[in-house]
Amino acid sequence: MKHDIEADWLLFTTCNYRCDYCFLDEMFLGQKVQVLASPAEWRAAFDRTGLTWLLHITGGEPTHYPDFARLTALLAERHVLSLNSNLTGPTVLDFAERVDPARVSFINAGLHPAERARRNGHDLFVRHAAALLERGFPLMVTVVATPEVLHRFDAIVDSLKPVGLVPFPKLMQGEQAGRRYPDSYTAEERALFRRHSLAAERANPRLFGGTRERPSIDPTLGRAHLERNPDYRGRLCSAGKEFVAIDPAGEVVRCGGGATMGNVLAGTLHLKSKARPCDRSHCFYFCEKFTARAERQWARRHPLAAIARRVKGAAGAA
Repeated sequence: MKHDIEADWLLFTTCNYRCDYCFLDEMFLGQKVQVLASPAEWRAAFDRTGLTWLLHITGGEPTHYPDFARLTALLAERHVLSLNSNLTGPTVLDFAERVDPARVSFINAGLHPAERARRNGHDLFVRHAAALLERGFPLMVTVVATPEVLHRFDAIVDSLKPVGLVPFPKLMQGEQAGRRYPDSYTAEERALFRRHSLAAERANPRLFGGTRERPSIDPTLGRAHLERNPDYRGRLCSAGKEFVAIDPAGEVVRCGGGATMGNVLAGTLHLKSKARPCDRSHCFYFCEKFTARAERQWARRHPLAAIARRVKGAAGAA
C-alpha cells in the first residue's frame, strides 16, 4: 500500500471500556466527545499536505466517534488506513460497508476478555469480526497478555474458533496490580507468550507471511522483549520525516510528545528533512519500525561504515 508518510492519529481519548492496564487515565477515557472538524474538513486537511498518508486511527475507542464511518470512507478515497478498535461501536457495520478493504492496511481488534465478560460483549465482538472478514478486511485479534490471560489463553483461542481467528498475545507494558511488566513475567508466562504468539503468526499468513509489509502494530515483536522494554534513545529514527503522531486537535509531534511540528487542520505542518536520533525512550511498535528503517537507509548510504559497525558489534558481543 503505497504512501508517503505514516501517522499514529489519536482521534479522541473517550472509551467505553475501563481496562486496568490502559495507559490512559480514567479522566481522559470518560471525557465528553469533542468534534473539532467535520469529516470533509479532516479529509481536506490531509489532502492539502500533498502527501498520501497511512493513518493509524486509535483512541480511546474510535468506532464511537461521531460520523466515524463517513470520516473513514472519505479518508480512504485518497489515503490508506489502519485501525485500533475493540469493535464495540455501532458504526463498525457501517464502516465495513462504506470503506474499501483494499485501502486498509490492517485492523487490530483488541479483545479485552475481562471487559467483554463484565459487559457481555463477546458475541458482539464475534459478529463484528465476522462482518469485517466477510468483506475482506485484513483483521487480527490481539489480547493484552496479563498473567491471567496467558494462563487461560487456550480458552480465549477456543472462543474465536467460530470465526476462524487465532488471537495474538500483546506484550503487557506498564503496571498492573502493583507489578511492572514485562519485567514481572515468570518463566512460565514467557514460555506461554512465545507459544501462543508463534501459533498466531502461523495462523495469520495474510498479514504475517510472504513479501507483504507487516502491520505497524506487530504483536510478534513482543517475543523479543519479554524481559524488559527496549530503550531506543540515541538510535537513528525517521520519526518526524516518515512518521508523526497527531492529537485530536490535529497537532503534530515527532513521536510521543516533544516540540510541535505544526497542525494538520491549520495547514502549518512542517516535517523534518532527515532521520535524527531518538529522544523519546520508546513507543515500541513505531519505534521498532522507524529506527530499523532509518538504520537500513543509513547503511545503504554508508556501506563501509555499516560493515565496520557490525564487526565492532560482533566483537563486543563476543
